[in-house]
Amino acid sequence: MLGLGLLVRLGRGLLAGPVADSGWLPGGYYRHLALEAMEEDDYPGALRYLKWAGDRLLAQMLVLRLRLLAARHREQRQTLTVLLTEPLPRETGEKVEALLAQEERALALLAQYEAAALEIIHHQDTKGTIKQSAASGQQPGNRSKSQSGVLADG
Repeated sequence: MLGLGLLVRLGRGLLAGPVADSGWLPGGYYRHLALEAMEEDDYPGALRYLKWAGDRLLAQMLVLRLRLLAARHREQRQTLTVLLTEPLPRETGEKVEALLAQEERALALLAQYEAAALEIIHHQDTKGTIKQSAASGQQPGNRSKSQSGVLADG
């Protein structure tokens, strides 16, 4: 029995990457990977696994985290912009400008991640709508406001 367990662990270790990126595993496995990626602030990784997890709530949590992080970066950008209006030594001004450029890049990346997460939510809503409409005989585009509960833009 010990040999079989070792063989299973070895196989799981070798195939984990390629099989996980294929989308063949159960949704719970991808939820776990997405949560792990979110915990490590690996937003591209979380987005990669969210598309297979099929968990709308987890995608909304990611959108919320991204929006909170973007708000923090906007505050930092505002502080740096105010700092640039004051007279500073040349070297300090260059450092502040470099930091401001980094904040701009961070905000652009966060906006891309948020758009991707909202697309995942929209895709999941569309799949759910098609399943619901097939069961009830409705057209997929005819959804009530209560059915379309995507997070409103900040």
